[in-house]
Amino acid sequence: MKQWLFLTTLILTAALSPAAEPYRPADPKATKQVRAVLNFLKQQQGKVLISGQTDLKDARWIDENTGRLPVILALDFMRTPARMGRQVADTDTAIDWFKKKGGIVSYQWHWSSPTGASDPESGFYAKSTTFDLQKALPDPKSPEYLGLIADIDDVAVELKRMNKAGVPIIFRPLHEAQGTWFWWGAKGPEACRKLYDLLFDRMTKHHRLHNIIWAWTAYPDSQNKGKAKDWYPGDDKVDLVVSDYCEKKTEYDELVALTGGRKMVALSETMNAPDPDKVLTETPWAYWVTWARRDWNSRSNDDMKRSMAHPKTLTLDKMPKRGTR
Repeated sequence: MKQWLFLTTLILTAALSPAAEPYRPADPKATKQVRAVLNFLKQQQGKVLISGQTDLKDARWIDENTGRLPVILALDFMRTPARMGRQVADTDTAIDWFKKKGGIVSYQWHWSSPTGASDPESGFYAKSTTFDLQKALPDPKSPEYLGLIADIDDVAVELKRMNKAGVPIIFRPLHEAQGTWFWWGAKGPEACRKLYDLLFDRMTKHHRLHNIIWAWTAYPDSQNKGKAKDWYPGDDKVDLVVSDYCEKKTEYDELVALTGGRKMVALSETMNAPDPDKVLTETPWAYWVTWARRDWNSRSNDDMKRSMAHPKTLTLDKMPKRGTR
């Protein structure tokens, strides 16, 4: 008997019932595991607050200090490209987290520019590279464009490993583009959208990868980082709208309004674990992911302990066990 994570059996059954309309993925060929995770998030939204943490070592630290592991583990493709050292151990971590522990996996990508970076370790910052996306994209034969493709293809290799193992991931590429501090946002929204389109099409059409939940990181207009709608890639290429370091109800409402409520919104990075009572009544984020502990402030430890112990916070130990088929 082939085993399926509980998300496949439990959530698909519920999603296909007359009482629940499935949350339709942007990729029409999305795997059943992708659909299961999306429907799971949708069905839990407003009922419980799904916990998450970036980096395995910090997720373990949370376990050591609260007695509970978060549901979502966020990892990074930063060193996956061959020119960045081809460090791919996180792929095994992701597969283990989903298949053995019953959690959910998310990936960001601190993408060091293919050319022009004085130091590859900081090459994702616009100030640390001469890479010009606006000039690179129109010339598919240029070293800059070919470098983009090579990096995308290296990441695709690992996504294929996860796809073969039946593991879906929440992928939020080109994060915080509106801030313009990363090279993929430094040349404005049009160039960034074109790069997102290239990435989406390369993964789904060329590599035929359909185990991706596509998340777009947006900032509400009230944060004065430009109009979110100008940067938005479109409903046909986005599954989730996520944001970093938002807490206010007005900010949540702005992000919901960005798609007219068609997409769930979540906290992809936050300094403090939120108060479940407040969130569930005012700002029902689909989930939250705290950043590595170096980014926490003086309230963070207490907030984390309080939130992880709350009866309405979904932690890894509370996730239903996977069934068989």
